[in-house]
Amino acid sequence: FVFTGKFVFICVALQMLIGIFVGYQLQKNFRGRDLVFTLLMMPMMLSPAVVGTFWTYLFQPQAGIFNYIVNFFFNAGDFSMIGDVRLAPWAIVLVDTWMWTPYVMLICLAGLRSIPDYIYEAAEVDRAGPFRQFFSITLPMVLPLLMLAVLFRAIENFKMFDLVVELTSGGPGSTTEFASINLKREAFEKWRTGFSSAFAIILFVTVFGAANIYVKLLNRVKQR
Repeated sequence: FVFTGKFVFICVALQMLIGIFVGYQLQKNFRGRDLVFTLLMMPMMLSPAVVGTFWTYLFQPQAGIFNYIVNFFFNAGDFSMIGDVRLAPWAIVLVDTWMWTPYVMLICLAGLRSIPDYIYEAAEVDRAGPFRQFFSITLPMVLPLLMLAVLFRAIENFKMFDLVVELTSGGPGSTTEFASINLKREAFEKWRTGFSSAFAIILFVTVFGAANIYVKLLNRVKQR
């Protein structure tokens, strides 16, 4: 349960930072923007099971292209992202961030395009620089949508199952055993139905309670 919480925090933080940065850059007009936008949106359109299988082949120590790229820049030698106890959790973080950062980027881009141009024009008249405009205009007006993206991504990451099963199956050992993986093992491998039922209820109450508190906070931000 603690490992799942840490994973959710790291993934959501990375996806928010990268998504906001990429969305802010895509708001600008430049040549090939539509092509870049289409390519960035492709990972989100794939099934998590397909993504997990695809990255499993990329992470292969001998034949995978991931090790080749890492060794080309850092000369790290032979290693296995999904077979190493220390690297396996970061492999899941990498794949999940690659897949779902476009979701945050899309929400951020929608919020940025909803900001009227006259607000920025007034800020330029007041001699507000780019950083002042971002922290005083852009970020406050996009914040409710970003908080909504955090809520959705946190819930999805908390109940992640198929992507982890395809990548590591909870291994090596129990290093990447998320709450959903543990629940499945307790219910359908060890047949501890009573324990698994109680565990499922606790998970539901925890996620529902945290989401309810977060929604109240989101409503307060909207009212400002």
